[in-house]
Amino acid sequence: MALRVNPTRMELLRVQKRYVLAKRGHKLLKDKLEGLMKTFIELSERYVGYRSAVDRGLPNSLAAFAGQTATYPAEVVELLSRTVSTKLSIHATTATVMNVPLPKLSHALSDFESPSFSGLEGAGVEAALVRLYELVPSIVKLAEIETSIRLMADEIERTRRRVNALEYVMIPDLEETIRYITAKLDENERSTITRLLKIKEMIRSH
Repeated sequence: MALRVNPTRMELLRVQKRYVLAKRGHKLLKDKLEGLMKTFIELSERYVGYRSAVDRGLPNSLAAFAGQTATYPAEVVELLSRTVSTKLSIHATTATVMNVPLPKLSHALSDFESPSFSGLEGAGVEAALVRLYELVPSIVKLAEIETSIRLMADEIERTRRRVNALEYVMIPDLEETIRYITAKLDENERSTITRLLKIKEMIRSH
């Protein structure tokens, strides 16, 4: 739909400049969208690997721990759990990818220590807890990638809406407006030429 403008040469120049900027912006956004999609796919592929490892390892580790402690009273299991000495520290920063701030999680995990298991025939319990301990880096990485994918998906949706608005609304409207102004200017020019010819004929007839 043509914009409501006065069909003048100044207005035509103004609309043409907007049209050039809109086309340039559309190309930049299309390039950005392609880059976002590429990054999204790469993150998704990494996510599948970490998700599979955690989904496979966590239930197995928990089941192993439950199996090893099934014969212990609940009070003993709780006491043994409290004697496990380890500490997890997570530091969060951001890294900008395609103008999208994505989380970067680094973690520090102290050595796993369980002295209370010795002498209690708790080697199986300790082994099960070690398996859980070893999953921590994958769980932290999974959280980082999962959040990054969500943020990237939101940016892809926003960028796609802007691309569509330019491609299907603004650019066609500007093109139609340019055609409208050009047609009006041509019509005015023809009318002016016709009037001048009539004036010339009137002067000649006198």
